[in-house]
Amino acid sequence: MTPDEPTSPEAGTGRIGAGEDDVEPVDGRADELDGDDPEADVPRQLPTVTAVVVAHDPSEWFEEALASLAAQDYPALVVLVVDAGSAEPIVGRVAGVLPNAYVHRIDDDPGFSTVANAATAMVEGSDFFLFCHDDIALDPDAVRQLVEEAFRSNAGIVGPKLVAWDVPDELLSVGLSADKTGVTSSFVTRAERDQEQHDAVRDVFCIPGGATLVRADLLRALDGYDEGIPFLGEDLDLCWRAQVAGARVMVVPAARARHREALDTRRPFDDRRRLLARHRLRTTLVAYGWFHLLRVLPQAALFAVGEAMVAVATGDFEHAREVLGAWPWNLRRRGDIRARRRQLARVRALPDAEVRRLQVHGSARVSAYLAGELGRSRSLGQIGVFRRRVSTRLASQSLRWTLVAWVAVGAVVLVGSRQLVGGGLPEVGGFVGFPDGPTTLLREYVNGWTAAGVPAASAAPTGMALVGLAGSVAVGAMGLVRQVAMLGLLPIGLVGIWRLAKPFDSRAARAVTLVVYASIALPYDAVGQGRWGTLVLYGATPWLLARLLRAAGDLPFVPAEDDVVRVGWRRTQPVLALGLVAAVTAAFVPVVVVVLPVLGLALSIGSLLVGGEGRRHTWRPLLYGLAASVVAVVANLPWALTVAQGSGWWTWVGVSAPTDVRFGLSALMRFDTGPVAVGLLGCSAAVAGLLPLVIGDGWRLRWAVRLWCVALAGWAVAWVAGNGVLGSAAPDAALALAPVAASLALATGIGVVAFEEDLRRAHFGLRQVVSVIAAAAVVVGTVPVLAASFNGRWHLPRADATASLSFLDQGEPSAQGDYRVLWVGSARILPLSGVAIEGDLAAAVAESSSPAVGERWSPGDESAAARATTTVRLTADGLTQRSGAELADLGIRYVVLAQRAAPTGTAELVRLPPALLTNIDQQLDLRRVAVDPAVVVYENLAWQAGVGTEDPPGSGLGSRRAVVAVQVMVWVGLMVVVVRGRRRRERRR
Repeated sequence: MTPDEPTSPEAGTGRIGAGEDDVEPVDGRADELDGDDPEADVPRQLPTVTAVVVAHDPSEWFEEALASLAAQDYPALVVLVVDAGSAEPIVGRVAGVLPNAYVHRIDDDPGFSTVANAATAMVEGSDFFLFCHDDIALDPDAVRQLVEEAFRSNAGIVGPKLVAWDVPDELLSVGLSADKTGVTSSFVTRAERDQEQHDAVRDVFCIPGGATLVRADLLRALDGYDEGIPFLGEDLDLCWRAQVAGARVMVVPAARARHREALDTRRPFDDRRRLLARHRLRTTLVAYGWFHLLRVLPQAALFAVGEAMVAVATGDFEHAREVLGAWPWNLRRRGDIRARRRQLARVRALPDAEVRRLQVHGSARVSAYLAGELGRSRSLGQIGVFRRRVSTRLASQSLRWTLVAWVAVGAVVLVGSRQLVGGGLPEVGGFVGFPDGPTTLLREYVNGWTAAGVPAASAAPTGMALVGLAGSVAVGAMGLVRQVAMLGLLPIGLVGIWRLAKPFDSRAARAVTLVVYASIALPYDAVGQGRWGTLVLYGATPWLLARLLRAAGDLPFVPAEDDVVRVGWRRTQPVLALGLVAAVTAAFVPVVVVVLPVLGLALSIGSLLVGGEGRRHTWRPLLYGLAASVVAVVANLPWALTVAQGSGWWTWVGVSAPTDVRFGLSALMRFDTGPVAVGLLGCSAAVAGLLPLVIGDGWRLRWAVRLWCVALAGWAVAWVAGNGVLGSAAPDAALALAPVAASLALATGIGVVAFEEDLRRAHFGLRQVVSVIAAAAVVVGTVPVLAASFNGRWHLPRADATASLSFLDQGEPSAQGDYRVLWVGSARILPLSGVAIEGDLAAAVAESSSPAVGERWSPGDESAAARATTTVRLTADGLTQRSGAELADLGIRYVVLAQRAAPTGTAELVRLPPALLTNIDQQLDLRRVAVDPAVVVYENLAWQAGVGTEDPPGSGLGSRRAVVAVQVMVWVGLMVVVVRGRRRRERRR
């Protein structure tokens, strides 16, 4: 419809449209000025304004809001009211106040943005659109003031001063600013009185959506409101994009509007906060160019994590989920976001640096928290809602369980690790050093070559690529990556066990499960001895068990409606998800591909014993475990072939090398594997885990049996590994104890559920006594770890032996690659992965005096370490006096005999075989160098520069890179399938 066409007969006679489901198209002119009106030419000289009022179940204030539009002194104004799914049609209410208005009804409420876009599509010829909520009352001159200022300042978006509905001298808003992450901040304080202190016209970053005048051509250029933001945040998105397009956004305090803020009563608090978190992140992703987005996005993630931590500390776990959940919500809509970015790029006129001029510096989120307003709705309503809500939550007994458990566990872990976080991790055992940047690891991975190969190339470990990628994400902060990769495994395991216990539907049970898993000494002993492999399995086990437990097909881990045999990709997707976790774990601890089927077999045996529900899926956990192991092996090809071809367990267990410590059943049950003094209290987890076997019924008893089968299988493997049954080279017994710890923790949590559901039906007797004993065991079981936490570093030595060898690199013409260092000693104290010689003795080769993370993976049979073991054996047996010549061919310049994991006085003494010490001292081409007694160093006099350290031949480099490209595609495809499967499950829910 053009501006010169007449309106409909109904509208021309002052009536609403032909029906409540219809609307006559409007042309932007007031009806009474059409036809033969002698003054008709005057308003046609004015810019036409269409006021779009979006209404949804408006209350008694609606007529007053409409009356304010009827009272406007701006003649070229047309009103279009959109009834967005109101329970009672509002056409009659509109007719009683604005008989010349147009009404369009929509059967549902798709959101403000969708309704506003639909309304503008119905209007032709309008110069401006005034978008209003149904709880806004404008002063009579407000529209005129807005239009005049829009022309005077050449502004694209203008808005009025907002004041309280019932207290007009109380300011609500004179525009908003925002920080770089889209968190808005107001220019006025709460309940601030209007004394004309903010009456200057000025540029602002955002106009609140209650009343917004937008130039029509700008709205078309921006493709309207973002319909991916139905409401709450749509105003920030529109204003931000308008400024990117070069338009001014201004507040006009001379135009005043009263705002009732009815959304506070119509939309739940949680919903508003969740939508704001999602929508401001979406706006950030859309509005920034790539350069600024890469700068701001990590900061936004950091602020989100900080806000979530504050929410958890105050007991508002829903708030934490809402803030963190905004990220996957936007990730699932990445296609739509890319389309919005492309559309904005076509009209971009200003760089991000110029747009930033109206944003506040620092974090508006932090400022709001310090002002006591974090989590409050931006609408400035409901004073104290957040504080009252937290108080209500803390009054809940179930929430107190969660809060106390997490605060206690977090405090113990932080206190016990405080010196390691602040002072750094020494290079002890598996805690090897990381390079200064990620490029070295990525280059070696892409070239398919590691230092383990002599002189030919060998498959590079997948873990090397994962560490390199982590370093790239951390912008080269490899020190931070090292600490997170080692100390971060503790919280990863704790979060995993918390999620694993979610089906219990009992906060008390989940809290107890968390406390038991955190109070087992295993991970802290691993930190104290530098056993990275044990920490990896401790962190990964709950995530591995999650899929295996669901595979058993028994409640509560499988909802009743999902307890069916699924076919097609739906059946393979859980296996691929489990395989992805197993692949990441196997990249660092290859033995997991053996552990996983053992766990599945134990669960299947347990299902066979209990029968009942899930009997149809008795062997599914075993099949899942086998299939996931296959996926993990395929994802780690071709390196997995190198591991499989190795001779001995040392090729499977990585840095967690063999040990001569003999573990009895008592030590295994107490998890007594290191420096944490557990004593008899270490049995507490096993005692508490017996509870569901005694008092449980139904699924509680069935799962207790299954979990105890897993625990017994883990103890059996640990005993076999720790007592030399497998021969001279066996995996570290502690590796098998991580599944035992998780199983006992889950069994204890199930015992709490049995106490809540089964015990109430039983008479007083043995069951009640056992419950008291189990509760006492949980409490006293925390004492050893609590006591060890006061050490501040879990008894990890303060220095490492490699610091004593730094002089070896001094004076060399170049750094890495000119010579090698042969380490010989007990496998459990070597600072890198080695090859078993005999008993606990092992040999390892480093490219310098300080072993790096690239050398933590077990070398193959053709490595320098594997070939050097023959020379070490001959030396120990007294069959050679010139071992240096043999070692020189491998590029080995120094031989280090390690007797302690750290300098003297900071670690236990592990004596070397006397024959080796005597015979190596008699070698004619080895010269002893005086250093710390923790290590005995010999210089190889037969060594020659460049011999045995040549780079591998370049032939076949193209094929090796092609294999790497295939492996990358396998990983990407695996992750895509898993992510899509998760999205489908969420949509079904």
